[in-house]
Formats: sequence, structure tokens, C-alpha cells
Amino acid sequence: MFSLPPSELSAPPSSPSYALHEDEESQSQTKSTPQRKSTYLQYPPDVPRLTRLGPCTFGVNTGPVADGADLTKLTVPMLKEQLAMREMPENGKKKDLIERLRGWKTYKPETVTVREAPDDHPFGPISHNISATGEKRSWLKSDEKGHISAAKKAMQESMFVIKRQSNYDGSPGFTISIRGSGSDTYQVTVGNRTSCTCSSIIFRPQSNCKHIIYVLTHVLRAPAELLPQRTLFPEELTKLLDRAPKVHFTAAEVSTNPSMSDGVPKSKDGKCCPVCFKDIGEAQTVCCGKCGNHAHSSCFDVYAREHSGWSVKCAVCQGDWSPAAV
Repeated sequence: MFSLPPSELSAPPSSPSYALHEDEESQSQTKSTPQRKSTYLQYPPDVPRLTRLGPCTFGVNTGPVADGADLTKLTVPMLKEQLAMREMPENGKKKDLIERLRGWKTYKPETVTVREAPDDHPFGPISHNISATGEKRSWLKSDEKGHISAAKKAMQESMFVIKRQSNYDGSPGFTISIRGSGSDTYQVTVGNRTSCTCSSIIFRPQSNCKHIIYVLTHVLRAPAELLPQRTLFPEELTKLLDRAPKVHFTAAEVSTNPSMSDGVPKSKDGKCCPVCFKDIGEAQTVCCGKCGNHAHSSCFDVYAREHSGWSVKCAVCQGDWSPAAV
């Protein structure tokens, strides 16, 4: 039997000791827990702050700074906190924030001019929180900065209505396939609750994305107050559908209207493109050989490409597309 020489033998390792020395134990007992830093901003002591502003009350040293205070002594986070108390935008550089705070009493929220129905079709009063039948919603202001950004894009960009159909569950409203300013197509549903398949509505679910706003403004001509609202009351939805310009016709409606199948080109004055829903104006157009209605040439090209693989239909009369003879 082979055995190691005594010089190479080593004692078995001793079991680890878990006992603390007295000095280590005393140190562990006296070791203090780190204190959490206060989340309150430490304002300069010579900048007075109010404890009451109108109907709102604030604790001591937690309210808005007094009018006439030296705002240059405040840091950017402090200035943004003061703007938030006044429900004002918090974006911009320090000098912009100071200027905005100095003129907060005369500040007018930013607005976007949207496309609404003509004045001879007034929408009437809008109830903010409770409908005529008792439904409730959280009212969103039209000057909220996230909505302003989406509304600007909806009014500046061109989008294309590819297909419109009734909601699959039979509820009031419709679903539109709309192609955005890029190459993607989204499904926008307008009903008692608005929805869109774009990513913006996931990250900002409290208000409508630019695609929904585009449909509300261009297709339905909704008033500006309703554009941010994700919830539409039944009476509002009924008004929107009744007041919207009639652009798309069903086969049944075409069959009972001889002018929709006479092939005579219609006037373009005051008409909108059935694809982008913007005024036709002086832009180049194509004309349907069946109903005689016009569409922007560039818009119809997008519409036709999206329908590739199927027979292209006229966006107005839904008949097989054949251009009118020039």
C-alpha cells in the first residue's frame, strides 16, 4: 500500500469559525444604517415660498415661490417644479423656464389649429366628465404638451386612408386602415373608446396618438376639445358620424344614386381627396370613370399599392377602378 511520507502529510483543514471577535461584534452593533436622502428640493433660504395659492393649500416651504422672487437663484429642477405647480410646460433651457415663470399670469397655453366642420354645423356643448346617460370619463385638456405634439404631427403630415369598415362587434363607429407618413399601416378604431395599433398609444395610453387625431380631424371633423379624449360618449359619437362629410359610399347607396354611376367628372371645388381627406385644391388628380369623383394622383398611387394583389376599387364608389377618359 502506497503512503505519503510524513513530511508531505498535512492536518485536515479545521472547520470554519463563525464566531465574531468582541470588537467586530461591537462594531456590527454600532454600525449605523445609511439614511435616505430627502427627495425635497432645498430652495435658497432667501427665496420666499407661499403656503397657499387660490383654492390649493401647501405645506410650509413646499408651495410656489412668491411673485417677484429672484428666479435666477433657483436650479433647473426647482424651476420645473414651479412650472408644474402652475400646470405649465417644463421643457426648455433655464432662461426659457425663468421667462415662462415671470409671465405665468398672462401665459396662454399653446394650441394647434385643427380642421373642424363648417360653422353651419355646430357641434353643441360638450360635457367633460359625465354623459347624458351617466357614463363617466377622465377629461383631458387640449393644451397638454403630449397632445400638442401629436396634434401638430397630425396636422402637418399626410396620411392615407386605405380601407374603412364597420366595427367587427357591431358597436357604433368604424375601423380604418391608415398608412402613416412612413411605410407602416395601422388600424385605427373610433367608437366609444378609441384605439390604434401603433406603439405611441402603448407608451402614452392616456391620450390619442397622431393617427387617431388625424382620423378625428380629417375624416370626422371633430371639435378640438374631443381630440385628446380616449373615451367618446354615445351622443358625441352619434354627432361625429352624422356631421362627417360623406366621402365613401356603399354599393347599395351607389345603386340608388344615378349620378354615382354616370361617369361624368364631378366638380373639385370644395371637395376633399377620398384618400388623404385634405382639400383637393389645385393638385394633380385622377378621376374615376364610373362615379366621376377625383383623388390626388400621389394619394391614389399609395392607395393602389396598398391594394396590390386585389382588384383596385374606387375609394368613393367602391367600383372596379378604371380612370375616366381625359
